[in-house]
This record gives sequence, C-alpha cells and structure tokens, in this order.
Amino acid sequence: MPAAHNFLVAILVSLFCVQTVCALKVERLAPEGPVLTPAAGGVSRPGREVASGRAFVKFGAGISTITAEAALSAAGFAVMAPGLPGGWTPVGLPDGMSVAAALSVLRALPGAEAAEPSGIYRARRKSDDPGLILQYSLRLADVFRAWDYETGSSTKVTVGVIDTGIDGSHPELASKLAGTSQFCDPGANKSTDDGGACASNSPPTPACNHATRVAGVAAAASDNSAGVAGVSWGAGLLSLKVFRDVDCNSDCGDKSGTEICSTDDFAIIKAVNYGASLHNSAATGRIVLNLSLGEPYSPCGGALQTAITNAVSAGVIVAAAAGNDPNAGVDAPANCTGVIPVGATDINDAIASFSARGGEMSAGGVTAPGVGVYTTTLGGAYAYSDGTSFSSPFVAGLAALLWAANPSLSNVQVLNAIRSGALDRGAGGPDTVYGYGRVDAFKAMLLAKNGSTAGYTARSDMERAYAYPNPYNPSSGRSLSFSMPDGIFGSGLEVTVYTSEGEKVKKLSGPSWDGRNEAGHKVASGVYLFFMKTDNGTARGKFAVLR
Repeated sequence: MPAAHNFLVAILVSLFCVQTVCALKVERLAPEGPVLTPAAGGVSRPGREVASGRAFVKFGAGISTITAEAALSAAGFAVMAPGLPGGWTPVGLPDGMSVAAALSVLRALPGAEAAEPSGIYRARRKSDDPGLILQYSLRLADVFRAWDYETGSSTKVTVGVIDTGIDGSHPELASKLAGTSQFCDPGANKSTDDGGACASNSPPTPACNHATRVAGVAAAASDNSAGVAGVSWGAGLLSLKVFRDVDCNSDCGDKSGTEICSTDDFAIIKAVNYGASLHNSAATGRIVLNLSLGEPYSPCGGALQTAITNAVSAGVIVAAAAGNDPNAGVDAPANCTGVIPVGATDINDAIASFSARGGEMSAGGVTAPGVGVYTTTLGGAYAYSDGTSFSSPFVAGLAALLWAANPSLSNVQVLNAIRSGALDRGAGGPDTVYGYGRVDAFKAMLLAKNGSTAGYTARSDMERAYAYPNPYNPSSGRSLSFSMPDGIFGSGLEVTVYTSEGEKVKKLSGPSWDGRNEAGHKVASGVYLFFMKTDNGTARGKFAVLR
C-alpha cells in the first residue's frame, strides 16, 4: 500500500508540473579545490549554487545519440532537449537524486566525456543611492563628444538584455524595442520540456525592476525632452527574460522562502542562442548581448562557454557585469572566454568599493560608471542605481554606438577600440582592478571611426553651470535643462530662476524647467539668471529666453 501511494503521488506531481510551470529549485554543491579561510590568508568560499533536478552531460565524439540516450535512460535520466552546440545535453535527474550524486553517475556512464551542473545566477544589483543626481556618468566617460560623431542611428544595432525582462510600457523604452522579446523559462524541467526554446514575450513584461534599469543605461530614448539619455540613442532593445515573475518581488529580491529570484545556465544558454540567431537580421541588425547577472565563486561552465563561444564566433558582442563582491573574483558569465567583463567606478572616477577584481579584468576587462547611475525604472519612472549591473550596459551601449558609427568593424575590433580608448586608472597597463581602464567614449569613437586617436584631447572638468538649449524657446515643447559643475555634484538639488533684475521666477527641485513661473504662465523673452545649490556647494549661470 505505501508503495502504491508513493507511485500515485509521483504521478500527481508529474501531472501538476505538466499543467503548471515548476519552480526553479536550488542546491548548493561543496566547494571544488582547496578551501582557503581568512585565517589562512584567503577568502572562505561557499559551495556553488546550482539548479536542482537537472545537469549537463557530454559524450565523446564516437558515441551515437541513440547509444547516449539509451545509457541515460537506463540510469534514470531524461533528455530535456536535443543536444546543445558543442555536444552538451541537458538532462532531468531521477526523482530525489541530488545534483552532486547525479554528476558522479553521469561522469561514470560509458562514453561520457564530462558532466556539470546548471549554475544559478542572480541579478547583479546594489541598493539605490538617491543622493546622486543627473547622469554624471555620460559626462565622466566623455559621451557628449562621442555623440558629435554618432548617436547610434546610422546602422541598426540592437542590445539584447538577458535579464529580468524589460518593462515594455516605459515611455523611454517602448519605442526602442526591436525583434520579438522572449521569455526563456528557468522553471522548465523534464516534465515541462520546452525543447530548449524560448517563448514570445512581446511586448515584454518585467519580473522586477532590474532589466528596465539596465536597458535605460544602454539605450533609453534620447533627445526627446524627457527622462534620461541612453549611451546609444539609436540602438534597439531586445528583452530576453530569464527570470520568472512568481519568484521575484519588484526590487528583484526573493518573493518568499520557496520562490527564489534567480535563473540558471539552461535559461541563459537559451537566451544567448536566441540572441545570436538574430545577429545581422533585418529586425535587429547587429547584436550586442548584455548580461548583468552572475554569482560569486562560480566558474564558467562548459555548456555556457560553448554557447558564448558560438555567439562570439557568429560576430556577436557579449558584455557582462564583473560582480559586486571585491573578494570573490569575477563572476560567471563575465569570466567566460570571449566576454568583456565590466567593473564599476564612482563619481570620483575611482573604483567602486564593491566592484569585483580578478585576472579576467586584466585579460580584457574595463570599468565604467556604476555608482549613482540615473536610469529608467518600473512604472514609467526613474531611479538611481549602484552596481556593476549598470556599468555593463554602459559598455554594451557604447559598443552599439561604435558599431553604428563604423559597421565595417568586427565584434573584436569594436571591443579593441573600447579597451584601447579606456583611461588607464591603475599603475600603468591592464590590471586586476580597473582592467584596461575606465571607458572613454570619445577616444573609443575616434579609434572606431578614424582608426587613430589623432585630434584627441582629454576631457576638461566642467567648472561652470550651464543651461541648454540656450537661447530657450518655451513654445518648442522641450524643457530647459541645467547641467552642474563637476565640483558640486551631490544630493539635495535646488535650482532657482530669477529675472535679470533679481526677481524670483520659480524654485525647482530638479534639473529641468518648462519655462513657466510660479503661477504657471510662460515667462517673457529676456535674460534670466539661475542659482544652483546641492549639499556639496553652489553655482550660478544665465540664459536667454526667446519667444
């Protein structure tokens, strides 16, 4: 009777998973290799988080598909999808078998060459810092001068955001969507086999705020008198969602003890493969993939590496967040070969305290602003965000900008321009902290456009406050924007507009003005003064209004 009962339960569970999407469950493997403790001069390493119920196996070249599947079936494993590129096959584990046990069994199968888990990844985020204002990152990395050469519209380039799903209703992002956004389900398992494919999610929906913030950094609609500017004005956006709505709260934390806001290798591989398949298509043009996700202490698995290698070989650019733990090394997938890992710098152009360090940075990484980054968020709103999650799309957007400027460049040449143009912030040459340096968009643009840095001059600090456009026409439908000197960037922004005779016109709590006074009436033509104040100082300037 108990055996019959267990059999019935197994059937019911199987049926339940067929009718619904089974949640992604997580296990932790024991650390591989020697474990160094702080007392011994190292960093204590936890075991790697991996997805329960699945793994990857690779058989030798002489083993036929029929023979391999027969061996897997005899051992209780179920093939989840046809073999992935490189000979890797995702398999579902027998009920109740741990991943660690499964790996031992798989590696012992006749003809098996390798077996590995499906690693778990989380959105690389840090808490918001609402004290910083405007997009200092664009000025710091000299994007304005790069825009003199190209704003991203000359050639079709699309940034594929492999993340939590873009909010497709955001006014700064809706017009930028290209191709068909996808949901690559990390919850799919042997009972809900999706054949290794993603499903349409168009218009895209967000599991939480992370991807919407990432997308805004790379390619928010620009020069539209609203919100923020993306690094590449003309780049398209493709949402490749690899997180499930039921697992995440709005801020990308775990929704509950059983729903974990995470994804895994299998979902990421599906997204990478889908994005790469669109490269040079009419819908998307060239593809830049951004992965602002990862987990400390995780290696780049063979199956994931194969997918990335194939994408890069096809001509795709792949950028990834280096990680937010300075003691854990560079996260996967940023540590995969062919990926450009991106660390974070702050408003003072110094390395962010949380930015990951490692050999992958000196081998080919760069840094970009990642503290107090002002960008798009859920509900048509804007927010400040910290993390290498927001440095990576800065570089992805820059790659799209350079490719639009010179479509004859290969993916390798675009990345070489970014690395060669970076401002060395270390002790001379690439290092494990800054990589090749903090990106300089203007210098990289010269390299991409002209093949040399002839005519390059270093960006000078902005010492005065400016208002633009100047002169300003309130009837143009645009807002007047105020840009502050580098020396007073800080919180608590207040801008007060006065007539040239010193009469107060309006006090503002933000960096823009619609040309109306306190009573809501459009002001008259003339010269106006403005006084800007933050917690770090004051500045003043003037502008003309022409009606």
